[in-house]
Amino acid sequence: MNDESNTDFIPSIEFVRSFQRFVGAVFRLNGQLLSTADLLSKDLEVSTARWQTIAVIRNEPLTVAEIARRLGLSRQSVQQTVNRLCEQDITEFIDNPAHKTSQLVRLTDHGKEVMETLRDRQTRLTAYFTGGLGFSVDEIDRLTDKLEHLRRHAEQIDTSEFISNTDDNG
Repeated sequence: MNDESNTDFIPSIEFVRSFQRFVGAVFRLNGQLLSTADLLSKDLEVSTARWQTIAVIRNEPLTVAEIARRLGLSRQSVQQTVNRLCEQDITEFIDNPAHKTSQLVRLTDHGKEVMETLRDRQTRLTAYFTGGLGFSVDEIDRLTDKLEHLRRHAEQIDTSEFISNTDDNG
């Protein structure tokens, strides 16, 4: 855990249940959004993983390692995604002037067209989805800030603290 945590704090059962319910709702929302994104991009043969990669490099070429860091994914999984995107002529590798052995990944002309189509669909979907929420821009910004705070806190957790030797099977 990080230094800011209070390891002496023991939350109430009600707090734990409420937080678990919140996490479950976040997981379900994420799943629904990913499912919707898959449907939006199916005809383009772009999965959500590919879409996320395309979005990260839409403005500038990046190395696979840089893409992985920005997405919070392993370099290996991003490498596989980029390889598939290259096979689809959506991305390509180019020389990296800053590093001889670590190439940059950029969108091809076809990839730029795919990205533009996805952005247009996402914009229309966002307008439709958010129209029924009744949230103000300030409320959305506050929710985003709170989720980012939770994400940063989660990044600091050392799960080894919660695994005891009795959990080992030998």
